Amino acid sequence: MIYFSKHALLKLRQRKISKNLVFATLRKPDYNGPSYGGRMAFFRKFGDLYFKVVCIKKGKVIIVVTQHWVRKIK
Repeated sequence: MIYFSKHALLKLRQRKISKNLVFATLRKPDYNGPSYGGRMAFFRKFGDLYFKVVCIKKGKVIIVVTQHWVRKIK
């Protein structure tokens, strides 16, 4: 199950990003790894940019915290 935090839903609207882009990144990331505070970061390349999804994984549940475009994977 994938859930979106209130913050993630707000940022989707503000950045005009579709949920399908988040789902595609979580399904087939080009890179994923640990992030701060025990979170996970998933990246998928689209053209010259990477789409980054930050989430918390609890068993089979994924809670999307935020998502945005980045130029490089840090």
